[in-house]
Amino acid sequence: MRIVGNRIGCLPRYPRQNNFLGLPLYLMPEEVSLLLNKGVAVLVKGDNPLESPTQQQMEEYQQLCDNNFKDQVELFRDDRRNEIRQNLPKIIEGKKEKRRKEIEERKKAGEDVDEAELEKEIIVDVDSIPIPTLPRSQALVQLFTESPWKVEDSVGTIATWNFPSTVMEKTRCHVFQDLWEKGYFLTSGAKFGGDFLVYPGDPGKFHSHYVAICLEHQKSLTPLDLVAMGRLGSNVKKTVVLCSLDQEACIQYTSLQWTGIT
Repeated sequence: MRIVGNRIGCLPRYPRQNNFLGLPLYLMPEEVSLLLNKGVAVLVKGDNPLESPTQQQMEEYQQLCDNNFKDQVELFRDDRRNEIRQNLPKIIEGKKEKRRKEIEERKKAGEDVDEAELEKEIIVDVDSIPIPTLPRSQALVQLFTESPWKVEDSVGTIATWNFPSTVMEKTRCHVFQDLWEKGYFLTSGAKFGGDFLVYPGDPGKFHSHYVAICLEHQKSLTPLDLVAMGRLGSNVKKTVVLCSLDQEACIQYTSLQWTGIT
């Protein structure tokens, strides 16, 4: 549907960064109106869409957490044993050094020590080493990105959509839909001083070519206004397109491209 939107949610696997975002997806009012007009979306009320869990569901959730913790404990012990196996040569060397120091201390104390004790092989049975359990406070906790008991067939209460309601809102909606029907991709142009950025293709693959600015059809513009908008487009290397809706509800476009004074 060539609706881009703006992802504003953090990624569950990478929550401590904001370079790459995920759901929820924020849509401009014009995007919502287009989807509703084309009949490809349904607007529902978002107030308390989920019911409170039942006692059985809470017990199931607690059981799920307990099973998850037990699995983590076994994984923690397996990782700890593997770590011990990887460091086994160092552990054996450490035990030999400790034994050598103990024998030297016994010699200093006047005991008769069999030198053959220094050559005895040290065997470490990794599986018999007691490994403490994982504290519950250090266990990983699963954060659900949606309710596990959400009913997929439940649509919810249909909401009313009162946009557009003003002359400028109607102009923006008409301009957005007209450019969309011409095959363009559109996103918010607020960062570039306009209403929309207009792309010839997928914004992930193309730079925008135009900055669309919506105006009332009868609005007067001074030469300074035109120069300012032309310079705006020149600075961001885009063509400024002035868009308006005339009295016959037809879209009128005027392009501005600053070329300087010669």
